[in-house]
Amino acid sequence: MSSYEFSLRLNREVTDAEIEALYEAGCGDAAVETGPLGAMVDFDREAPSLAEAITAAVRDVEKVAGVRAVGVACDAMVTLLGISERVGVSREAVRLWAAGLRGPGGFPRPVMITAGGESVWEWEQVVPWLMKHGPDRQAVPAWSLPAEASKAHVLFTADRVLRARDALRSEPDGVVRRELERLLEDA
Repeated sequence: MSSYEFSLRLNREVTDAEIEALYEAGCGDAAVETGPLGAMVDFDREAPSLAEAITAAVRDVEKVAGVRAVGVACDAMVTLLGISERVGVSREAVRLWAAGLRGPGGFPRPVMITAGGESVWEWEQVVPWLMKHGPDRQAVPAWSLPAEASKAHVLFTADRVLRARDALRSEPDGVVRRELERLLEDA
């Protein structure tokens, strides 16, 4: 067994009594941070795999009435600034790569654009481009190691699953909810 560190986002702020209940429910290997904008539970959990550690932690959290895990904190989503900080180049250099104005082209497309107009990429889509075309391709940085990329992928996938579950819970139309639930079951 290995030890895995990760953080779960909860659906709301939790009370002192609920924090105690979380520890009693099996979250003794976690630290709870709560405030008016929500709560995070930081785990250091032993399990055969990261996916199993996350799944077990979600089940333990959800033993407490009214408390749900709604996401996994992960740094899989990055902006131009986030990419520039990880790679050690200017934000402008990354903007030029993304626009195809510098480098060989083929930079991954953003996966979303915020309401404020900021582009957001999945880090795991950016890394292969950087490994092939980025500035210091010879020095393999820690962020590109297969184990780190694999961990980021599991965290990102778990986050998407928890977000989808939460979206389904808040869907007011029962017919729509049941149909979309079948999509998750089909996975």
